[in-house]
Amino acid sequence: MNLISECWIPVRRADGSRQRIAPWQLTEAIDENPILAVTSPRPDFDGALTQFLIGLLQTTCTPDLFTWRTWRKTPPTPAELKTRFETVAHAFELEGEKAFMQDFTPAELDKQFAISALLIGSPPEDSETDLFIKQETVKQLCPHCAATALFSLQTDSPEGGRGYRTGLRGGGPLTTLVLGKHLWETGWLNVLEKSRYIFGVSALPEFRESAKIFKNMTL
Repeated sequence: MNLISECWIPVRRADGSRQRIAPWQLTEAIDENPILAVTSPRPDFDGALTQFLIGLLQTTCTPDLFTWRTWRKTPPTPAELKTRFETVAHAFELEGEKAFMQDFTPAELDKQFAISALLIGSPPEDSETDLFIKQETVKQLCPHCAATALFSLQTDSPEGGRGYRTGLRGGGPLTTLVLGKHLWETGWLNVLEKSRYIFGVSALPEFRESAKIFKNMTL
């Protein structure tokens, strides 16, 4: 299953209908019946899938300032997004030698864990702390949910003992997103313009000047 071509992201449209889309269908029917939000079974999945789409847009559609403003007013067609996203499709195979968000090299591969271990908040095996969330509540995941769980776990990266490590942002990082009137706008508002993406916001003169102001402020 390829996560660029597969219809696997659950969404809700303006008319209340729900469906699963491929990432490149983000702007489909945007004028008549736009996609408003991701609607998965879990809040952490909603956040992870929204960030997944933002990441795809950022890496494959990194805009200059003119393009950023143009696409905000006139979004690209699904065909345009498909062409961009397909350039990285090889990295989004859920199964195979180079599977999405999976590493087959650790020595611990001979040990099996419950599938629920992929879900943030699930108690560890043989734990006595499962007062609210019981062990093995989830015993199966469909491929779509498994892909989402893999991405959610490694994006939010809570501390999980020796089974997996925290991400670069530390355990349970807080993510702040700018929300738009529909999912395309939410995604695009969180995409950085090329100079900010390549060199980092902290390298910009206006950021350094603001940092000086805040540093000298006292309450």
